[in-house]
Amino acid sequence: MARPQRPYSFIKRKTRKNEKPIYYARIGSWDNYYTISTGKTSRVAAERFVIDYLETKAKEERGEIDKKSDITFAMYTADFWDPEGKFAQGRRARLRTITNGYLDNCKGSTTSYLVPKWGSYKLTEITASLIDSWVLSLVKDPVPNLTGKKKGVRFLKPATINRILQIMRTIMEQACTEGLIQDNPAKFVKPVSNSSAKKKGILTPDEVKALLNPEIWDDYRHYAINLLALTTGMRISEIRGLQVHQIHKDYIEVHTAWADKHGLKEPKWGSARDIPITEKVYEVLLHVVEKSRPQSIVFYAATSHDKPMSKSYIEHTLYKTLEKIKIDEKQRLERNLTFHSHRHTLNTLLRAAGVPDPKIRMMTGHRQESMTELYTHFRREDFKEIATATEGLI
Repeated sequence: MARPQRPYSFIKRKTRKNEKPIYYARIGSWDNYYTISTGKTSRVAAERFVIDYLETKAKEERGEIDKKSDITFAMYTADFWDPEGKFAQGRRARLRTITNGYLDNCKGSTTSYLVPKWGSYKLTEITASLIDSWVLSLVKDPVPNLTGKKKGVRFLKPATINRILQIMRTIMEQACTEGLIQDNPAKFVKPVSNSSAKKKGILTPDEVKALLNPEIWDDYRHYAINLLALTTGMRISEIRGLQVHQIHKDYIEVHTAWADKHGLKEPKWGSARDIPITEKVYEVLLHVVEKSRPQSIVFYAATSHDKPMSKSYIEHTLYKTLEKIKIDEKQRLERNLTFHSHRHTLNTLLRAAGVPDPKIRMMTGHRQESMTELYTHFRREDFKEIATATEGLI
């Protein structure tokens, strides 16, 4: 007699280098199924998880259990970060930006850090005191290394711990919204101190002028990339996502960014904006796009007009060029100079030139809700002093 077919099957996915594969369960028929992460690295544990998950779902449908007392953290978060899940749909309904990259990152942290600790806990069993103790333990105790750089254990940086705590807050807040718990215990837990974090370095005005000499760049396109970053404050993802039709004579439409896994997306925090540029910047960009197709990526990769050059390639080229202006690797690391430093450099130069902070925030796309009403009234014509301030850098 044939054994009855199970309503689920498993697939293994290796989410990070040097990490054991995680079992994902496909639940349903071959032509109508959905996928959830079990968070388990063994087949037996994954099967136990799915059986419990299906039993709980069945009881819920029959009204035989009180979800408030029975649902576990692992069950609740199994498909929490799905792009079509309740959380993502709720964010979109409220016109709040949510990208697939953000969902992927949160899902990765949930699988790697939250489910191993809290998976077996019922939502109602998780308290502020327990979360606080756990957060403090992350500060002083090493955790398994999940970066793929080397095996063993490592200490998490304060910024990483605080990001994990924020993800926990988001999950528990949604559970509270759905009536599964009465209050969000994670909101009472304070983030850890990040005072030891090294501040991002900036270039001096003389170093900026030296770097923006096109003759020291082996590839003119990389000169254009760094010129654009230092005169507009655009993020590297926004520069990589820039398309030819978004370039105008006196401004650039920063309406897209590039995520390697998902392609073109909205800029970070939904910060779409129009940024003024000088005549010189426009001329440089025109020179770059002379051979591009009308809708192509401006700084496209060697293999495709529809994909940008890699982030690491852009950064590596900058670091090589910094050496030409007498900033070697040792100095660069000591000063913590990165491509992202261009945003900090521009911000400092604009403030020194007397440009009002709200206009600088509009320029760089920084999220500051309390200033929204103020700087959304500005028109492109109101940003002329920014163009004037950056003109002297070239």
